[in-house]
Amino acid sequence: MPRCKVNDEDLRKLAGIYNAEGRAAIYGLLRNQYEVKNPYFVMRRMLESTELSYNAEEDHFDIQEHPEPEDVFMSMEELCVPVKPQDINTRLKQAMDSRPAAMEILIRELIGDRLLQLSKYVTLDTLSKTIIVDKTTLTTDGYQLVTH
Repeated sequence: MPRCKVNDEDLRKLAGIYNAEGRAAIYGLLRNQYEVKNPYFVMRRMLESTELSYNAEEDHFDIQEHPEPEDVFMSMEELCVPVKPQDINTRLKQAMDSRPAAMEILIRELIGDRLLQLSKYVTLDTLSKTIIVDKTTLTTDGYQLVTH
């Protein structure tokens, strides 16, 4: 009984026949078994298929295998592997070791931001031992200048 539609699984079979017997064999099969009048379009589907990557240099299809359902999903044993206490201790210790360094970086950034903000208003001249304060900008930005 001839079939008229070529599905994706049929394309995989046709690619195997193409690799073994060539283009003329699948064209004949498409015309006789699938009643395809113009096999060029089926061939184009095969060439554009991601599962059937065509190697033009060697004139054959590299057929991608479908993974088995067991291979795609993790088993219950793999999901429920007990966590080793030493792994938790190692991770916790690494996190604790990196905390002081992270705090030091944060403090430096905050001090740098403060100094950058102060540099808008205050200039230190070490040669003449003078501090220049821009009181106008300070008051415009909402600050008060207090000296003692």
